[in-house]
Amino acid sequence: MLTEHWPGIRFSSLYKTAPYEFEEQDVFLNSAAKVETGESPEEVSHVLHTIEKELKKDPPFKFGPRTIDLDVLLYNDQVISLENLTVPHPRMHNRRFVLEPLCELIDPTTKHPVVGKTWEELLGDVQEQECEKL
Repeated sequence: MLTEHWPGIRFSSLYKTAPYEFEEQDVFLNSAAKVETGESPEEVSHVLHTIEKELKKDPPFKFGPRTIDLDVLLYNDQVISLENLTVPHPRMHNRRFVLEPLCELIDPTTKHPVVGKTWEELLGDVQEQECEKL
């Protein structure tokens, strides 16, 4: 579905990660993707939410198991704070399962536009979280 909308999309490796926030559940599979588009961040977010609906994302509780979870993590170096969209994703810098695949797709020596640390520094801060490249 993503490749249908963005044919030039690039994907990171796949990672098996321990649950985060609510730990009494199965492991998760995580990946990141990078697209170049003329669409606005809101339009990208709308496409992602449409795909989630089609794939019946319906976690039984917050941070619970789900069929799919698609988020806009970054949009260039923009900082966006809207009712339904916050970019950079507000918790991404604390999550190894986000940072590992993200660092495959971006220059890890660049800085998080809000936190001010490089992506590789942020990744170094969360190495204790379980995350295995498949």
